[in-house]
Amino acid sequence: MQIYFGDRTLTLATDIEKGMPVGGYDAIHKYSNQNELRQFLRSFDAKEELKSGCVYYHDIERLLEHVKECYKYIQAAGGLVENEKGEYLVIERLGKIDLPKGKQEQGETPEQNALREVNEETGLSGLALGNMICDTYHTYPLKGEMALKRTRWFEMTVAGVPELKPQTEENIVSAKWIAVGELRGLVKESYPSLQEVFKAAL
Repeated sequence: MQIYFGDRTLTLATDIEKGMPVGGYDAIHKYSNQNELRQFLRSFDAKEELKSGCVYYHDIERLLEHVKECYKYIQAAGGLVENEKGEYLVIERLGKIDLPKGKQEQGETPEQNALREVNEETGLSGLALGNMICDTYHTYPLKGEMALKRTRWFEMTVAGVPELKPQTEENIVSAKWIAVGELRGLVKESYPSLQEVFKAAL
């Protein structure tokens, strides 16, 4: 399981050997208590020279819960939309290729959250919801504290090739349909967490 700190990656694992990158990790922590975990996470976040890290514990789900307790935890959802021509929807936000997504509102299911966000950020309606692709986790500063956002990603389809209307108030400068061959090249310009979505979906 990966948590992204910008373009840096923290792996949660039961075994530090499994999935270890070539050259090993820049920082490793064995979970024993909450205070030490919190200190490790703060240190990893502050030291940008640490490109990869690992926290390990015998129970990965419990470890994730302990990590959540160190942050303001936010749930969100988004979608990867395919049109009738087999093209995929991408947006450009803050100079990066991205996918429509956003925070889950009170009373919403993840599925409702994903459909609403795609509609609001691109103007698309008549979306058909498909399977869940994957979860991604990333951290970011929020009002003076660090937040951990879990985003659930869903496959979606839409009839025809509808016109797209980017939601400029959400810093979206463009929305467009991209052929899958071109999309594979653009993925490299996206966020690492988005690369995980594209890899799982395509």
